[in-house]
Amino acid sequence: MLNPPPRIVLDLEKSRNFCSGLGQFARNLGRALTTEMSNRGLRPIPFVTSAQVNEFGTPDALEAKLWRKEIFQRWYRWTQMGRSPDYALWHATHQQAKYLPLNPKTRVLLTIHDLNYLREKKGPKIEREHRRIARLIRRADAVTVISKFVAGEVKSYFDLQNKPLQVIYNGRPDISQLPAQQPAWLNASRPYLFSIGIIDRKKNFHVLLDLIQRLPNHQLVIAGQNGSEYACEMRRIIEEQHLADRVSLPGPVSNEERQWLYENCEAFVFPSLTEGFGLPPIEAMTVGKPVFLARRTSLPEIGGKRAFYWDDFSPDHMLDVYHRGMQTFNASPEYAELLQQAAARFCWQEAARQYVDLYRSILELEKIESFQPTLAAA
Repeated sequence: MLNPPPRIVLDLEKSRNFCSGLGQFARNLGRALTTEMSNRGLRPIPFVTSAQVNEFGTPDALEAKLWRKEIFQRWYRWTQMGRSPDYALWHATHQQAKYLPLNPKTRVLLTIHDLNYLREKKGPKIEREHRRIARLIRRADAVTVISKFVAGEVKSYFDLQNKPLQVIYNGRPDISQLPAQQPAWLNASRPYLFSIGIIDRKKNFHVLLDLIQRLPNHQLVIAGQNGSEYACEMRRIIEEQHLADRVSLPGPVSNEERQWLYENCEAFVFPSLTEGFGLPPIEAMTVGKPVFLARRTSLPEIGGKRAFYWDDFSPDHMLDVYHRGMQTFNASPEYAELLQQAAARFCWQEAARQYVDLYRSILELEKIESFQPTLAAA
């Protein structure tokens, strides 16, 4: 009698917010994983909100109920002593995970996206976050990270207790086939620079205002959630510098508008101070657009040799890098294709394959299968 396929819980709860980086990660990886797992003898159990139970096309899903949060369940874990776990493996897909398996025998894989709190927080807040992630690492059987930069930080700040640590790059969405629609609010008669992301201080978007001041024939579009105090500060600067007719903060845009903005911008600009991975530059490279990035954290790893980098954010330096980068891009007819080739190395199907390899390794499935008796032909 064949054993039933191991049931593996995928924490995809963050996919409810597709406007965030973690939301995009959960949705794209979840779709790739459920297919790859089903093809390789594993049973995916998406862990999602009630509105998403049918989103990933699996016969089973686990709802993210309040009582399942780790803060409540840790007090009841003793009730599972001696019981066989319901699930073979639980994949906590980000370091902010608030849900873990109730049964302490369930194996856990933890994915860490970044340690940005080291740069964003101070004093006791850093210590509190550090303790929380250390607790997750102690519970995990293995850890993955999304860039070599993050791997280096994790090794420097945490005791992994000889647990395996593996880099698995994120993929990129296939945006080449998406329909494009020009936003009604954009004056397309003038060239524009484009950026996208939650308008938060760590994204450092305000330095782009000094750059656009020095490009009087250009516009600047920064799409993404814009309800923060930092976004309000930017709006005030825009008004003070009389840039309201050349700088747009439209908030979240539709997929069709986002596609058009990528395809028609003169360049993509991303001065972020801290990124565990950095998906927007890859999306811009996918359509062959020149990308200008801060030489910080993981961005040089993601942009590679084809991106152009700011070493500091003084207006003169940023303008000089921009001019020289555009000259290089425009002087080489094949540069757009080289950018597309650089982006192609990031693939969700490949990421899913590597995760499934790791699932099977943690569960020692190859070892178990190698000892399965073969039935002689009748």
